[in-house]
Amino acid sequence: MKKLIFAFLFLATNSFALELHTYDQINAAVSTGKSIHILIHYSQCTAPSAKPEQSGSSSVFTPNEMSINNDNGYIAASLMHFTLNNPDFLGKPIYEFSRYTLLNNNSVSLSSQVLDAVTYSPLTNKVTYNCQLNTGAKVYI
Repeated sequence: MKKLIFAFLFLATNSFALELHTYDQINAAVSTGKSIHILIHYSQCTAPSAKPEQSGSSSVFTPNEMSINNDNGYIAASLMHFTLNNPDFLGKPIYEFSRYTLLNNNSVSLSSQVLDAVTYSPLTNKVTYNCQLNTGAKVYI
């Protein structure tokens, strides 16, 4: 019975994500091969006044590849996502290109742009959300 309880406790403690609170913690985790998850709460970030309405929206991104630039103090990752469900282009095949940049001042920027699926030409202007780590953006391992 004790073995069963210890096994359950071990599995339960491994199922919780550990939040990273600073750029240095994120850099150390990524530099040692750990996967991170970036959570963005759009309503807690700043964006241009013409930003899309995102008041109740959040997104999570788990990058597979990241670039660490210690000389300039940032970690960057990008994502190209194919969809037919973009609200501005319903039914039209498009790519949504997003770049996540974690900066050494403990901020995170998320830039997004919609591209034509055939020509890759921009269909929208780039929109950038700027977030503070621990409020608008959270990072977990």
